[in-house]
Amino acid sequence: MAIHLFKDSELTQQISEGSLTNPDSDVFNGTDGESKDRQLYLANEQTTLAAAVDGATTTIPLAEARFADGQIIIIGSEQILITSGGGTTELTVERGYGGTTAGNHSSGTKVYSGYNYSDLTVQPVDEVGSSEASWVKLAADQAGLDAAVAGASLALNNKAHSTTLSFWRRIIVPAATPVQNKTDIKLRLTGTESPII
Repeated sequence: MAIHLFKDSELTQQISEGSLTNPDSDVFNGTDGESKDRQLYLANEQTTLAAAVDGATTTIPLAEARFADGQIIIIGSEQILITSGGGTTELTVERGYGGTTAGNHSSGTKVYSGYNYSDLTVQPVDEVGSSEASWVKLAADQAGLDAAVAGASLALNNKAHSTTLSFWRRIIVPAATPVQNKTDIKLRLTGTESPII
């Protein structure tokens, strides 16, 4: 899916997927038992235009390489099909895709992956050793963590391509547990990914 979890509302600290380069981790005092809350953010793959483009431009300059060949990207209300250059910051594209109108776009304008999502659910899982997924509570807001069921999934429902969703997670380490640097609990995201058109 072209959607990711982030630690910050500015979407600069992407939580790593399949590696430990930037996990959602914390250090816990297990002797006394400790819990920590964190707000997390869910957003489509995105970057910005590195330079302005007019309606006739078929090469799109990006600030960061984010997209693959064959993907649809969205700039403003325009849909654009990537024909080559995927994985780079210089995309060759078909403008005005899906019946939209090719337009002028300023440098710094957001560029989104062209997918909407429905029935999104996030679930804590632990696939290494004994499972501590029951240490995790998820809720739509921080106040909801108190009543959340440990280890249960959270329904986030639907997300449009340009919106950012947020939710809260709490990890509770039971007392008399060794000091923990938890990196093996994952948040598994499931849902239906649908192209804009």
